[in-house]
Amino acid sequence: MVRPLPIGVQDFKKVRDEEYLYVDKTDMIPQILSQKSEVYLYTRPRRFGKSLNLSMLDAFFNLKYPKDSTWFDGLKVSDCKECEDHRNSYPVIMFDFKNLDARNYDLFLKMLSDRISDLYMEFEYLATSDKVNRIQRSRFEEVCLGIDDESLLMNSLNLLSKMLYAHHGKRVIILIDEYDNPIHNAFGKPHHQEILDTMRGILSSALKGNDSLAFGVVTGVMQISKESIFSGLNNLSVNNVLSKDFDEMFGFTDEEVKAVLEEYGHPEGIDEAREWYDGYRFGDADVYNPWSLLNYVKNGFEPRPYWAGTSGNSIIDTLLDRLDEKGLEELRSLSQGVPLVKTIDPAVTFTDLDRRTDSIYSMMVLSGYLKAVPAGRNYEIGLPNGEMFSVFGDMFSRHLGERYGGDDVLAMMKDLTDALLSDDVRMIESSFSGLLKESIGSLMLDDEHVYQAFITGLLLHLSGRYRVSAEFERGNGRYDIMLESRNPDRPHIVLEIKRSRSDTMADDATKALEQIVDRDYTFGLRGDTILYGIAFKGKETKVLSEKKML
Repeated sequence: MVRPLPIGVQDFKKVRDEEYLYVDKTDMIPQILSQKSEVYLYTRPRRFGKSLNLSMLDAFFNLKYPKDSTWFDGLKVSDCKECEDHRNSYPVIMFDFKNLDARNYDLFLKMLSDRISDLYMEFEYLATSDKVNRIQRSRFEEVCLGIDDESLLMNSLNLLSKMLYAHHGKRVIILIDEYDNPIHNAFGKPHHQEILDTMRGILSSALKGNDSLAFGVVTGVMQISKESIFSGLNNLSVNNVLSKDFDEMFGFTDEEVKAVLEEYGHPEGIDEAREWYDGYRFGDADVYNPWSLLNYVKNGFEPRPYWAGTSGNSIIDTLLDRLDEKGLEELRSLSQGVPLVKTIDPAVTFTDLDRRTDSIYSMMVLSGYLKAVPAGRNYEIGLPNGEMFSVFGDMFSRHLGERYGGDDVLAMMKDLTDALLSDDVRMIESSFSGLLKESIGSLMLDDEHVYQAFITGLLLHLSGRYRVSAEFERGNGRYDIMLESRNPDRPHIVLEIKRSRSDTMADDATKALEQIVDRDYTFGLRGDTILYGIAFKGKETKVLSEKKML
């Protein structure tokens, strides 16, 4: 029997006790101990193992767990003799800011107060400890009952660490998961600054100048250091997607994925897994999306965009709304696999997001939509794999539809897609004409490239099922648009576009169809292929098609 897959299981102890599959990341422990930093900040995209790694650190360091547990038997950290001196030897405070998404500041404070009250109840013994002073015990009980005192709320983790230090005589480890989640969720809302100030107060109080602290580990998606979230921390170790240390501690390496596929009886799936889920670049390491890879295995090795829908996209959506036509053209190029060279700033500020449209690229790299590879002083950014082509293309096409007409345009885009895949020429003509009438002014339609760019944008949501590209060399020329199927059960599609200057639209569509054949644009394709010759005159459309088996 193979081990169960830990999809959605973020408790390391449960993973080990119930013998789930575990990809060993315990090398993180000796690295942390050897660096001797006061606070470690790790930023990675969602679903890349941050929460499970924090749970692993809790299981290793927390003195409330037995030293003789079998959780780490056979894992890499068991080879570290020096690490044994630290095992289950510290009081640990573990707190996460997940799901603190409130519609206003008062509700956020209430949710936060309830969450901290629950945390305090885990240490109820401190309320009667004779090693803790009376004032601290009184404040402890106040927090347990729920508080509306903002200053006490901001100081709550600091107070708890001091009480634990007094009771146990050992400095405390503080583990904080998804610290930026409330700030991320409040972006663009009236209470954003209030939440930012509150988070700054909590983290600064807990991690800055705290004599009770052994060390802290904080995780999130964004590094918000310039907003003074971590100001004054003299020994802060920041580790982001561009950092070279700890680069294999989040996500799966190629060797780890090979071992997983071997265990689940599908070693031949490695090439498909690479195409769909590999390609992320963290420091010097190329890694897979672990969430998607595990779901790929669970769902019978069917490649799909499993990561879609698991992450909040509110900031990305807001930034997309602000892009001008140049920015949209750059994103369209990325969607077709054309990389861009950009400056990437891992320390994102919300002021930057409001003022600099280019900040969307930093945000997309940090959030896992794009990979970044060093290119001199800048970075070459691009989509990492088939899954992100699908997610990105769908997001871009949806945004394009909403920008140019809302639900009616989105419905016509679906009709167009269905018609292209089924060779329904009349529906293709109707859909193209309708979309042009809804979306673009007549004066803009003065060049074939305008039509090409518009159609390519409409079709980018197919990127998961197809490689969508435009203006690439193939055969004896440059085709206009190609949809190269990733699945042999679906046809390839080649589109050639002509702009008619007369009433001979049918002749121009015929010339476009002949050009695909004469210039051998289908060179290298195998399987069913549909060729489309398309002529436009203003917003009127004429389409001819031909099916081929190559």
